[in-house]
Amino acid sequence: MKNTDRLFELTKSEAVLVISEKNRMYFTGFASTFGYLVLMRDNRNIFITDPRYYEMAQSLVQDGVEVMQIPNGSAVTDTLLDVFHQNGLTAVGYEDTELTVKEFAELKHQLSGIKFVPAGNEICRVRSYKTDTEIEYIKKAQSITDAAFTEILNVIKPGLRERDVQIELEYQMAKNGAEGLAFDTIIASGINSSKPHAHPTEKIIELGDPVTMDFGARYHGYCSDMTRTVFVGQPSEELHKIYNIVLLAQKMGINNAYCGMGGKELDSFCREVIKSNGYEKYFVHSTGHSLGIDIHEMPSASPRSTDILSARQFITCEPGIYIPGIGGVRIEDLLLIEEDGITDLTTSEKTIIIL
Repeated sequence: MKNTDRLFELTKSEAVLVISEKNRMYFTGFASTFGYLVLMRDNRNIFITDPRYYEMAQSLVQDGVEVMQIPNGSAVTDTLLDVFHQNGLTAVGYEDTELTVKEFAELKHQLSGIKFVPAGNEICRVRSYKTDTEIEYIKKAQSITDAAFTEILNVIKPGLRERDVQIELEYQMAKNGAEGLAFDTIIASGINSSKPHAHPTEKIIELGDPVTMDFGARYHGYCSDMTRTVFVGQPSEELHKIYNIVLLAQKMGINNAYCGMGGKELDSFCREVIKSNGYEKYFVHSTGHSLGIDIHEMPSASPRSTDILSARQFITCEPGIYIPGIGGVRIEDLLLIEEDGITDLTTSEKTIIIL
């Protein structure tokens, strides 16, 4: 089991009920579409599931997890109540960041007599600090992403659709070991590049177009994330200028990043460069976010962030400028925060690339 001691340092509840698929996998390493995980202090943990997963879930026993199967004809909430009563539990943490209002209302109704204490933020905080294994998974995911970028540079040319680039990029990630996508791939060319989260379209790539690619691989359930903007033929003077400003802003952020700095401070290093060059209103999103099982996790780097960047956490650095009708540029690297410095895990070239 992973980081349950830290979780109970943060939450005052006697136990935490984990229902979401991703958090079940985080704490147990066991992937399933159904299950209820009851975490208790002193590593007394119970995994409740149905016959589809009961046999496979026996692998958890070696980690000290008790595995229970819901009796035929019984509701899972009956089994949960039995577990709570047998262990003297009256106050239980729950994933307020994951459950819908309807799901929580039904849970409270079916488990009447139990006090539910919000624990979603505490789970998110625990997940933000990565183990050695998680760090290696994310490093591998990022190396897959970098390798795919190297290959896509040999493919992009005038006449291709944005969708063609998407298909090839995703193929290259799979070929290099990705088990899935970290998120929906963003490919935005020409004037579409002014839209930070544009979906790939049938648009044909033309000479002079910027092509912004925001993509990531998933490896053993963990995400990577990077963005590069390249040009097909010579860009316009303004787009060339914008690219250099964004690159300078990103370098300023990365070069000044350190363990213990505030997310707001990291954002300001990048944002001030863009502001001083007159493009402040065209930088329309935050500078960065962490990742892991989810593509967006704590901490964040934005003008409103109160997060502190700590050792064993990740943060992206991705400033951008987006001008409607002209185009845009974003450059994103993935950073590992360590006590003695910052490691940039993204190895792909950032000096302007003109294909």
